[in-house]
Amino acid sequence: MALTVSGIALDTSPEKYGELRDATELLGDRDALRARMQHDGYLLFRGLISPHVVRAARQEIMLKYAVIGEIDGINHAPVEGIQRETSFADQVNLLAFMESVRTGLAYERTVNDDALVKFYELFLGGPVRGFDFKWPRFVRPGEGCGIHADVVYVGRGTKNVWSSWIPIGDVPREDGALLILEDSHRSDRLKNYWAKDADRDGIGWLSTNPLKLQNAIGGRWLTTDFRMGDVICFSIYLVHAALDNNSPRRRCRLTSDTRYQLASDPFDDRWNGDISNPHGGPQKVFHPGLVKADNNREFAEEWKLVDDDGRLTMEVSRA
Repeated sequence: MALTVSGIALDTSPEKYGELRDATELLGDRDALRARMQHDGYLLFRGLISPHVVRAARQEIMLKYAVIGEIDGINHAPVEGIQRETSFADQVNLLAFMESVRTGLAYERTVNDDALVKFYELFLGGPVRGFDFKWPRFVRPGEGCGIHADVVYVGRGTKNVWSSWIPIGDVPREDGALLILEDSHRSDRLKNYWAKDADRDGIGWLSTNPLKLQNAIGGRWLTTDFRMGDVICFSIYLVHAALDNNSPRRRCRLTSDTRYQLASDPFDDRWNGDISNPHGGPQKVFHPGLVKADNNREFAEEWKLVDDDGRLTMEVSRA
C-alpha cells in the first residue's frame, strides 16, 4: 500500500525515505539527549508510557466517539476504533464533547505521565508545565494532516517549547503515522516561515505536496510503525505532517499533540489560561477532519464553526 500525504504518494526509495531513529537508550543522559535533539530535531522513545495507561485513555476516548456515532460500538469493541458508516456528530454539542475528551482522567494521566514529565525536567533543566490546551486527534480513514512546523502556531511565548506526539493505541504507517522531514529544523530556507504567526499572518499549511517540499528543502521523509506507549518529542521548528489514514480496516487513528516548556518561561496565551476560543473571532471547536480547506488558512481542517448550542454550522462530508 502506498504511503500518501494529502493523496500524494511518497517516494520511498532509500534516498528519499527512511526510519525514525530510536533514542530510548539515551534516557537519563541529559547531554546525550540534548546532543541527539540538536542533531536530529526529535527523540523517539519506545514504551516510555505504560501501555496500560495509554490503553485506558484509548478506551475512555473511543467510548465517547462511539456515543456521537463516529465509532462502531455495536459490531466492534469501541477500543478497536472502527469507523461507523453514519455519524451524528453534527447533532451534538461539540464544545462540550471536546472538552470532555481533553479533560478525561485517563487522557490527562497519559499526557502528564511521570516518565514523560521527568524526561522534560531532565532535558530542560527545571520544573516543566504542559500547555493548558491539548490536541487529541481523531483521524478518520481518508484523512491526514498538512505539512507544517509548530512554531508558527505556538510560538508567542518562549521559543524553548517542545512538542510531543503520543499514539493512543498502535499506529502503523498505513493508519496515518507521524512523518518528519529530516534535518528540516536546521534549514536556512525556512527562517522566513518560522518567523511568521499563523493567526497574525494568515498562513496555512507550509505545503500539501510532500514531493515538492522535499525537493525544495532536501532530506528524507522519516516515519515508523508506532506502538502503544511510544512517544516522540520534537523541536517546534521541525517540519512534519501525518501520513493519510489508509487503514484497510477503516480504523480511526487516535493520537495526541501536547506541548511542554519550563514553568518559569512565558506562555503563549492562546493556549494557556482562557482556552475557550484560542483563534478568536466566531466560536469554533477543535474537531479535525471532515473537510478539505484551502490550504487551511482559516484553520477549517481542524477548527469548525459552531452555533450557540455548540453544534456544527458548516456542512461536512465523510471521507
